[in-house]
Amino acid sequence: MKYTHDLIVIGAGAAGLGCAGFGSSIGLKVALIDKSAKNFGGDCLNYGCIPSKALLHVASLFAGGKEAEAYGLQTSGKADFKKVMAYVHSRQEIIRAHETPEHFREEFGTDAIIGEARLTGKQEVTVGGKQLTAPKIVLATGSVPRTLDVPGVEKVKQWDNESLFWELDELPEHLLIVGGGPISCEMAQAFVRLGSRVTLLVRGERLLQKDPPKMGEILAEKLQAEGVDIRFKTEVASFSDTQTAVLKGGADAGAEEGSGSIEFTHLLVAIGRKVRTEGLGLAVAGVKVERGRIVTNERYRTSNKNIFAIGDAFGQEQFSHGAEFHNTQLWNNLLSPLKKKHNLDKFSWVTFTDPEIASFGMTPARLQEKGIAFETRELSLEADDRAIAADYRNGHLIVYLSTGWWGGGKVLGGCLAAPAAGEMIQELHLLQFQGKKYGALTNKIYAYPVGSRIIQKGARKGASDLLTSGPLPKLLRWMYRVGNR
Repeated sequence: MKYTHDLIVIGAGAAGLGCAGFGSSIGLKVALIDKSAKNFGGDCLNYGCIPSKALLHVASLFAGGKEAEAYGLQTSGKADFKKVMAYVHSRQEIIRAHETPEHFREEFGTDAIIGEARLTGKQEVTVGGKQLTAPKIVLATGSVPRTLDVPGVEKVKQWDNESLFWELDELPEHLLIVGGGPISCEMAQAFVRLGSRVTLLVRGERLLQKDPPKMGEILAEKLQAEGVDIRFKTEVASFSDTQTAVLKGGADAGAEEGSGSIEFTHLLVAIGRKVRTEGLGLAVAGVKVERGRIVTNERYRTSNKNIFAIGDAFGQEQFSHGAEFHNTQLWNNLLSPLKKKHNLDKFSWVTFTDPEIASFGMTPARLQEKGIAFETRELSLEADDRAIAADYRNGHLIVYLSTGWWGGGKVLGGCLAAPAAGEMIQELHLLQFQGKKYGALTNKIYAYPVGSRIIQKGARKGASDLLTSGPLPKLLRWMYRVGNR
């Protein structure tokens, strides 16, 4: 069969851009398709990572000003939201310059096509009335926000991360947020700092269910101190009108519908995302969908051996760096006889609140699932010199280590709550990647008082424990006395 392309990639988000860019870079004829030029960059550029971090940056300036009032600075008023969003959009446009159809055509020689793509055969895609064929097709078609489905919801405007950054043009007076994950927490902190009243409804008992409970506690305390009204074990039962939600659950966790209501001006729903499957022609191409997800194996291959799914379309970790990881694995499998399976044992993720919550590697549940013996080393930042000076003593470090005298102490995973925690854990994450012991940091010289010294303190804690118990202190005393007489 004669193909029009070597590879067809549908979707120009983080996954699709990376996949098409690499293929084009090695000289393959690649077609990269998305329905509009504005969609290039995907969720990360348009609706997620970039606009949310730009918004958080501006919000942090407001928080700094408010905190400085204790030392004499006088501040008042709320954010000029139009100026805030103008800044957010300007940051997006700077990055967009190298995430456009024109850039990929000129820089990589990619056949960047704008139009609705649909699978019309096992190895065929139709776009704009034209049939394209390739030996391999990659679905990088992303995901869409989940919405609330309760009585009366049709009366209410549901904002989500997609509409928030492009349609919202006023600072909400009272923002009601549904959800307890990273997006909910980040936006709750951003908007309360900008001047909104914020109420956060969390179905579970804590924030950030994928992180250790201690991290959720630290973040909840911080958000509440800044004025966020967090209501755990609480859900929306219905909406009685355009700005009133009837709640169920609450403090006693046993309350039924009708346990209370809350008025709001804006509703932000952040209860997860679902894989985009509609309108792609998946059935025609023999790509199975089960429970709303594209069926794949551990090597990203769908039920059609020539079609793969990566990024959010893969249906697991929905991060831009997750898409980067998928691309690395997929291209290895397309080019090498030594195939790699999807594995998150060395993955990391960050919630960009203040403090940041940064996790990496294997969780206790994953370690137990794999039958790996481990020890947990924890260290509060309460007595850390930098934390004292910069006033973030509520921070906390957790590291999971392998056990054993000679072969033990290798870094397996961990979590940190602190300002810039996402940067600070990189050293630990590198130790995990290289299979090295935590003790490798014991004698490293850190400039005083950088925040990352807390990482070394965790390593030295293990050494100090050996020096204060067991036979080692006695042996060291004998060595000193023998060698210095």
